[in-house]
Amino acid sequence: MRIGMTVYPGVGGSGLLGTRLGVELAKHGHEVRFITYEVPFELQEGRYKNVKVDLVDVLEYPLFRYPPYTVALASRMAQVVRKHHLDLIHVHYAIPHAVSAFIAQQMTGVPYVVTLHGSDVHTLGADPAYQPSTRFAVEAANAVTCVTKHICQTAEESLGIRCSIEPITNFTDPTLFKPDACEFAFGEGKRQLLHVSNFRPVKRVGDLVTAFAQIAEKVPDVDLLLIGDGPTRPEVDRLIRKYELNSRIKCPGFKRDVYQYLRCAHAFGLSSELEGAPLSLLEAMSCGLPVVATSVGGIPEIVQDGINGLLVPFGDIDALADKLYAVLTDSKLAGDLGRSARQTILKNHTAEKVIPQYEAIYEKVLQG
Repeated sequence: MRIGMTVYPGVGGSGLLGTRLGVELAKHGHEVRFITYEVPFELQEGRYKNVKVDLVDVLEYPLFRYPPYTVALASRMAQVVRKHHLDLIHVHYAIPHAVSAFIAQQMTGVPYVVTLHGSDVHTLGADPAYQPSTRFAVEAANAVTCVTKHICQTAEESLGIRCSIEPITNFTDPTLFKPDACEFAFGEGKRQLLHVSNFRPVKRVGDLVTAFAQIAEKVPDVDLLLIGDGPTRPEVDRLIRKYELNSRIKCPGFKRDVYQYLRCAHAFGLSSELEGAPLSLLEAMSCGLPVVATSVGGIPEIVQDGINGLLVPFGDIDALADKLYAVLTDSKLAGDLGRSARQTILKNHTAEKVIPQYEAIYEKVLQG
């Protein structure tokens, strides 16, 4: 098949998943062309056979307060479809990609698939500024998927979507994200509690900092490493100074080799307010780490409390601190949770399990 793949090219989960999906599809012999405004973060163009990038040009003009990316993207989609004879377009994150795909379909007749990831449903998607057009374009798609059953349900409740939505979970690479020898040198004798995100408000990174502040003196051999960056970084830095933990909490920014840090970590924390199927959580579990996460969104579909991780109510910082302390001080608990987490990934969240599900969706769409 010849597939056009549209993603946000940054480090958000939808973009990473869409990029990895495109690469895996190419490995299966499909031709994949990424249609977006810059080369995706994880994609090294030329490294993968059958993977190309077609960039979108957005016109800067004094008349426009905001450049009309939706229209430019639709035009580029149509151009790529015609030039390269694409069979279908698959867009990740509905806003505004679904609307662009709908316009491209009207121009070319090419079918399109929409994958819903999370905040395009429960946050932005429900906003009155986007909801009517997003719902229309999603319902007009030839197929719709979502990364968790919770997102499917939320799409029906928040967006009022009435079409069929197929849940297909996210996946990771267990040959890259695996328990392995640590190749990094951290503080001598220090263990690492790790967090990875794009520091958006919904990630509530400050809650994790506050929880760590409660247990820092009890676990003097543990540091907190916050990988990523984003709009709440100043707030996080302020909290670190407030609790006088500059020597114990580090924020190294975004890292392409995040798997190296996960292999060196001893536990993983996630304090989000809302989530779909967070890739950072899957990657941590694949590395055999004991995870402590908030019981929100699609996380309970992945983490079984007390079996392959620990869950806490969102906003309960005391509970978050207690569970983090438990996995950092009880080696048997941490080991049992980590081994079970690894098995969960091998059973449910690999490319071998997920790619055939997307291929089946594509085949169904092309058969009409």
